[in-house]
Parts: sequence; C-alpha cells; structure tokens
Amino acid sequence: MSNLADNLFRQADANAGKTALRFEDQSFSFLQIAGQARRIAGGLASIGIGAGARVGLMAQSCPEFIFYQHAIFALGAVFTPLNVFYRQNEILHAIQSCGLEYLIVGAEFVDRLPPPGDPALGMLKSVVVLTGDEVTHAGGFPSSGRILARSEPIGVPANVAESAVGMMLSTSATTGKSKGVMLTIGNIKANYDRTPGWLGLTRNTVTLCALPLYNTFGLNQCINALMFTGGSLVLMPRFDARSCLELIERHRCTFLPAVPTMLQKILDHPDASHFDLRSIEQIMTGGAPVPSALLERIHDKIGTRTVLFTGYGLTEATALVTLDTVELGADSKIKRPASIGKVLEGMDLKILREDGLEASTGEVGEICLRGPNLMLGYHEMPDDTNIALAGGWLHTGDLGFLDADGFAYIVDRKKDVIIRGGQNIYPADIEAVLYQVPGVSEAAVVRKEDPILGEVPIAFVALRPGTSVTAEQLIAQCRSELAYFKVPAAIHFLPELPKGPTGKILRRALGN
Repeated sequence: MSNLADNLFRQADANAGKTALRFEDQSFSFLQIAGQARRIAGGLASIGIGAGARVGLMAQSCPEFIFYQHAIFALGAVFTPLNVFYRQNEILHAIQSCGLEYLIVGAEFVDRLPPPGDPALGMLKSVVVLTGDEVTHAGGFPSSGRILARSEPIGVPANVAESAVGMMLSTSATTGKSKGVMLTIGNIKANYDRTPGWLGLTRNTVTLCALPLYNTFGLNQCINALMFTGGSLVLMPRFDARSCLELIERHRCTFLPAVPTMLQKILDHPDASHFDLRSIEQIMTGGAPVPSALLERIHDKIGTRTVLFTGYGLTEATALVTLDTVELGADSKIKRPASIGKVLEGMDLKILREDGLEASTGEVGEICLRGPNLMLGYHEMPDDTNIALAGGWLHTGDLGFLDADGFAYIVDRKKDVIIRGGQNIYPADIEAVLYQVPGVSEAAVVRKEDPILGEVPIAFVALRPGTSVTAEQLIAQCRSELAYFKVPAAIHFLPELPKGPTGKILRRALGN
C-alpha cells in the first residue's frame, strides 16, 4: 500500500526548509508544498473527491499545478492532466475517453467549456475554477477559493494498492481519437521513480523546467524527479529561449530536459554568448534525432563534460524505455546517430516481424516492450487494450531494428503520429475537422520535415465537384477547432487523393 504523494511528504520530513520550487519571484520549500497539497486535498475532499475518483486538471505551468496534482494523489484519486491548448471539442473528448468525474480548470480556460448544465458536461460531478475569489463563481462554476475557505487540511494521505490506477493520461495511441491510458501506482514507481538514477540526478540537481507539465516528459523528469531526489526545480510558465539563458545562469541549473527544437532555439538566441551555461551537467532530449552540429554547439557553449542523453518513451509504457548517451566519435561525427539507445534495466525489448516471429539483428519489425511499466490498459476499451498488449507485450506501432550491440533504432512509424516540436499530432484529429467543411470530399494529413520543429502536419484535400473552398477557410476552421500545434502548415488541393485497391486513402503516396 502506498500513495503517489509519498515522495513529497518524505521530502517535507527530511528536507523541510529546503527551497524545492522557484517560479518567477516566488519560492516554496518542500514543507510549504506539502502544506498546500494537504490544504487543497481537504477542499477537494469536501466536494466528494476521494480514492478512485477520476479528476482532470487543466492548468498552466505554475506552482498550483504541482499543488493540485499532489492533493489529488494524496486523496488516492486518479490524476489526468489536460493539454492547455485543447479547444472545446478536444476537452470534451478527453473527459469522455478518460471517464472524468471532476474537472479543475484555470480561469483563463473557462470560456472553452460549455456553460454549467450543458449536457456535454453531464458526466462531470463538478467543475472547479482555479481562482482565489471566495465569493463569485467564475464562468458560473464554483471557485477553488470558495471551496478551500470552507475546508480543513487532510492528515495522512490515503493508503492505495500499487495495482490501483494513479494517473490516466490522454493519448491518441495508434488510432485517431484519444484514449485514457491507465497507469498504476506500481507502473509509476517502476519507471518515474527510477528515471533520476538512469539520468544521474541527485538531491543537488537544479532542474530548469521549460516543458509543459501536462505531458509525460514534464511530469516525470521535472515534477517527479524533484520529489524523488529532493533536488530543486526552476519552473517557467512557458518556454522562452532568453528566459532559459537568464535562469540557467542565475540559478546555476544543472539539468535541462528539452526537446531538440528548444535546445536549438536556446543556442541560436542572439544573446546566447552573453550567458554562462557551464553549470549544466545533464541534458535530456528526445522526440527527434540529435544532429552532430547540435551536440558540437552544446559542447562548445556549455562544455564537453555536459552529458547529452537521448531516448525513447511512450505513454503506454509509462515514460522512458530506452536511453543512449550522445557522443562524438574520432571522426567528429555522432556515434550511432539514429539510435534511441538500449532498453532500460527491468524491461525487455524485442523486434517482431509481421509473421509474429522475432526479427534477427538488423531486420526491421515492430518494436515491442515488456516490463512492470506497461499500462494497465485503455480506459473502458478492452478490445484496443487486448490488441496493444497482446501476448503480454506492448506493441508500440513503431518500426525499428536492433544492432549487434543491442542498440535500438526507429526507421518508421507504423502509426501515423506526427511529432511537432515535441507535441504529438494524430492525422485523424485534423482530418475530422477538415471533413466538417462543406465541399470537402476527401482529406488526408501527413508529416513534412521541418528544420526547426522536426515535423509539421500538412493536409491534402479533394473537393466535391462544383464547390469552392480556399486554403484560408480550411486553416481558419482548424484554428477554431484544434490546438494551435495541430493546425496544418499547408493545404494542398488535388482532384482526387491516391487510394489502394480497397479504396483506402494512401497517406504514404502523399507529400513525398
């Protein structure tokens, strides 16, 4: 029996007065964070949230995100962070697919929700708006200030079985619409709690977090690593290259988790040479290959003792599953430039051919994983769960191979996910919006390589005869319905989209 808030309360006992979190001009000790979590947990309990309740949180990167996350943990409830760029239909789909019963939402996002009493919110028992106002109801929903004013802090956190679901993350997985990935407390302990050791993080680590807190990267390597190690976290409200430079120098940050796009922008900033970044000891990146030039620039600007890690992870496997240290060879080129590294201790990785047999060295097949980090399954989707976890292995949908030394490589994605600057995009989400536009007969979205973002979505559209729709109209529709990062970078019109013998649109024949 345990609780996902145990690490926080352990640090509050062992390192009570240590500054754990810095955010703009605020700072919080572990004891203060624990106090906030207890107080908020008392308020949430007063509206019925308890063990097993499914609670969504849509909040910006700020201390309150961490306070509310650990309050939800402390109650033994199931925590679901929502992407802050979601539009109304995306929020509602996440509520449905994760079976959320409660939603806690920042005041700046209230206008993205239907009004109280709308049938679309019918499955929710309560919506709480994050605001200190104790009297008014923001947007017609009760405020957090009002709830907290009438409650008492909890005592000890709930004792929960390690087999219980602790987090449910919304992911589109291998198909178009999002699913609720159920991660147990045991999953998180087997993966999140081991990540600091894999990366060499300690209680002396000072992490700069410019990542969004709603995804696995930020949840694991920023928040959980802080609580597990007793280090310090410098939290940014959003990524900004110059602010990163300033904060690294000011707080002598030692660990920088970031996608390659962020690293490029930090080093490309015209003022980069004015800042001392030599405190950085570790950098963790992923989501796109690391070019030799980027590592050379890191070594030139920060120093050759800085360790750059790259790896591979996915929500269905909790988080990180492979890891590699990016190094230059004698020829000044990256060793294993396309490798995602070796599978981490306690997990197994194999490559399966289409006939179900294990692939030989260098032979391409589907990457499959096994270990204590595999999800419990998709919420209320047993058929999809059985497919994903067939035979006790997670079938990732990614195609790759193993070399003779056991290093893994991804050569293609069996699934159609597009990774734009670290954000996952699923073509079906965009295509569904394009099909809403009168006159659109066929639509397909594919990835296009981008020198800054890695990949961006582009759309190919065929119109019904006699209709007239412009690219600008389609882009406007996408902007109104989708998070900004899903909006296609370009729209291309064709008389008809290419199809296979069964009439299925062939995405691979587009954009090449």
